[in-house]
Amino acid sequence: MKLTNPKISICEEKDLLEAYYENEFNNYHFTNNIQKQITISNQTIDSCIFEKIDFNNISFEDVNLIDTIFDSCDISNKTFDDKLIGRVIFKNCKILGTSFINASMKDIVIESCTAKYLNFSNAKITNLIIKDSDLSETTFQETEIKNIELDQVNLYHTEFIKTKLLGVDFSNSTIDNTIFDSYSIKGITIDRFQAIALVGSLGVKIKE
Repeated sequence: MKLTNPKISICEEKDLLEAYYENEFNNYHFTNNIQKQITISNQTIDSCIFEKIDFNNISFEDVNLIDTIFDSCDISNKTFDDKLIGRVIFKNCKILGTSFINASMKDIVIESCTAKYLNFSNAKITNLIIKDSDLSETTFQETEIKNIELDQVNLYHTEFIKTKLLGVDFSNSTIDNTIFDSYSIKGITIDRFQAIALVGSLGVKIKE
């Protein structure tokens, strides 16, 4: 898959709280955590690297993400509904319960992340790579996906409802108890053992 990486050249080391007070999140590298509760609002975070940042004290309100890398961060339970998310990498992150409902997303990488309970309902996604990550109980409902690559992804009890998956290869990922409706399941690639599990989930008995 041709995927454009974040366009980051030189990032100045910056104190996160200082950037908040200056209301500027462009071309910075953040490595410090803060104890103060803050809300970053009405902002486009552009060409930034967040490294080992715990976002539990940070809320997002009307925030877009462009050319941004999150490395070893905790960004659980954040909301990016209706936002623009472009050329963003989540690596070694904890992303539990984060919402991307109706978001417009392009060139996204989720790698080595704990990313359970995500919600991509009604999102429009182009070029998504997910590697070595746990997306258990995630929701893809009426999601428009163009180009998705899965590699060692745990999709236990994940839902794909009214989401076109034609040509998507699930064969080296875990799809135990994954829910596919008849529209979404058409044209997917699975291995023979996964096929047996899927047939069983439809209530069909296999005679030995």
